[in-house]
Amino acid sequence: MISSAAAERAAYLREKLEYHNHRYYVLDAPEITDAEYDELFRELAAIETAHPELDDPNSPTKRVGGKPAAGFTPYEHAVRMYSLDNGMDLEAWRGFAERVAKGVGTSDISYWTDPKMDGLAMEAIYENGRFVRAATRGDGMVGEDVTHNMRTVMNLPLTLHNANPPELLEVRGEVVISNKDFAALNARQAEAGEKVFANPRNAAAGSIRQLDPKVAASRPLRFMAYGIGRVEWDGDSSPWATQQSIVEGVQELGFAVAPEARLCASSREVADYFQQLMAERAGLPFEIDGVVAKVNDLEMQRALGFTSRAPRWALALKFPAHQTSTRLNNIRIQVGRTGVLTPVAELEPVELAGVVVSSATLHNKGYIGERDFRIGDTVLIQRAGDVIPQVLSVDLEKRPESAVSYPFPMQCPVCHSPAVEDGERVICTNPTCPAKTVQRIIHFVSKAGLDMEGVGKQWVRKLAEDGVLNSPADLFTLQKTALLKYGGMGDKSAENFIKAIHKARHDAPLWRLIAGLGIRHVGEQTARTLADNFEDLAAIGKVTREELQELEDVGPIVAESLYDYFHSPEADELFARFKEADFWPKGGVKAAEAASGLPLAGKVFLFTGTLPVKRDEAQAMVEALGGVAAKAISRKVDYLVAGEKAGSKVAKAEKLGVEIIDFEAFQALLQGMPKAKPKSLLDF
Repeated sequence: MISSAAAERAAYLREKLEYHNHRYYVLDAPEITDAEYDELFRELAAIETAHPELDDPNSPTKRVGGKPAAGFTPYEHAVRMYSLDNGMDLEAWRGFAERVAKGVGTSDISYWTDPKMDGLAMEAIYENGRFVRAATRGDGMVGEDVTHNMRTVMNLPLTLHNANPPELLEVRGEVVISNKDFAALNARQAEAGEKVFANPRNAAAGSIRQLDPKVAASRPLRFMAYGIGRVEWDGDSSPWATQQSIVEGVQELGFAVAPEARLCASSREVADYFQQLMAERAGLPFEIDGVVAKVNDLEMQRALGFTSRAPRWALALKFPAHQTSTRLNNIRIQVGRTGVLTPVAELEPVELAGVVVSSATLHNKGYIGERDFRIGDTVLIQRAGDVIPQVLSVDLEKRPESAVSYPFPMQCPVCHSPAVEDGERVICTNPTCPAKTVQRIIHFVSKAGLDMEGVGKQWVRKLAEDGVLNSPADLFTLQKTALLKYGGMGDKSAENFIKAIHKARHDAPLWRLIAGLGIRHVGEQTARTLADNFEDLAAIGKVTREELQELEDVGPIVAESLYDYFHSPEADELFARFKEADFWPKGGVKAAEAASGLPLAGKVFLFTGTLPVKRDEAQAMVEALGGVAAKAISRKVDYLVAGEKAGSKVAKAEKLGVEIIDFEAFQALLQGMPKAKPKSLLDF
């Protein structure tokens, strides 16, 4: 029997905790201390433990994350989540505004404008004021159900702040991480020897797509609302007649919205707002890459309608890439796994797009020579896609008189062996160069190799530099005790490190091993071809150059590289150690026999465009059912799975007679279901 006192106290505590969550995470105006909040939280947790009958999935205690999910299930959006057309400059904006005016028959049009958050598009669904589900945008029609992770996002209301909320409400927005929180997160990741994220968007998207909700709960995620999908009110018509009233309405219900959003009375005001926000961009708390302008009046939106992919009443006006000037202090040479010497610019630190940039790639010897970069030069740098720093050009007017042309070193900076030119590349000639060893092992465990999730790159580097790892084979003899000797490597991290290696030992397919060896000119597609045709590494080593060239995708240069590698003393020693460690994946006939009884045996799939899941995950779905994931279009492909922005592969597939399906049809195929009919519902 439920104690009425316990139930009342639990309800009171949940309401208070949600109130204080909103004050802290949405309004940035806390009323109580962290200690006082923790005391309320602990009391609620104690009541729920003592009275399991009071369990509520929307309790604040559930935000810490529950049990890991078995996987993500598809979620079909009731109202399509459209993409937005892009405008790259104000001329594009003026053209858009003219088309809108012509479409509605008047130039007297106001626009609701938001900063274009650089995050992961999401839909949060509420029934009778309670959070019930969340799904990623996916391809707009079908996304992934990520309810368990979104429940951990602290500023997402689990109960709407209204006594009479809509019976059904779908709120659209972006999952983001602030610049400040992103910097702190990366610092923690680096200290723990874990993956450092390239940008806040990658961190947010990666966190939401973790199967373990405790990972999402540990990340500083925020949900910023900008619109709605379906909304159903109890017998009343919607009080929201404009985009502005929608945004203000969801804000009243407890959602965070961008404080910079505003109503512009004309297209001219939108242009002014765009330029103002571009100037203020670096000082904003979140990464933005433009402005989204929407016709404010919903009746006008309905009149304008949609194209096949985007609303005609909205435009994403994108900012140009971040650029700034700084001093080139030095040029440092780093050595890759194949021995290539890559020049890196050491720059006078300068803030660019909220990130302090102190280094950038100079690509190769030819790139330096063509642009005549000299130490001491003032150079123009850019963050391409707001992520990767690039050195673009030299300001010759500011060149110091003492600056001299850069003499590219023809000696390895690590082992001091001679380097030779090979086309555009300069390569260290020492096969046992320590720098090569470190990079080869990093490549071996990376996504391009065996994809040992949990084996951090920084820790691999440290172990290799300390001589603990001298070969990829050393990974399979590594002991947990060796890891625990290092400060910063905790018991859990060490355990995950060893588990990832153990998993690879037993589960890694042959193609991943071949790709992980880092053989020159051999990428994933060639590795898959080899694994499809040969039983194991030993079988590959027995064939001639001519026999290798008979394989699809293997030409004379690749065949020469493969033959040389498989007949090298280095390969002999490495393969012998793999066998000793009981790491010997099988391919060829045995792999084919194992797959022959699976539903997709013999079927070839090719993926193109933007998909609701990562490309390698979609390929893994195919391979798990016995199919083959191709890399290039040909008559051998049975299905081309086309996401958004699919590009030229669709036209080529049509010419070849290859069947083209969307991701929704692909999922239906995997599940043995008939293809779902496309929807034609409109989106607000």
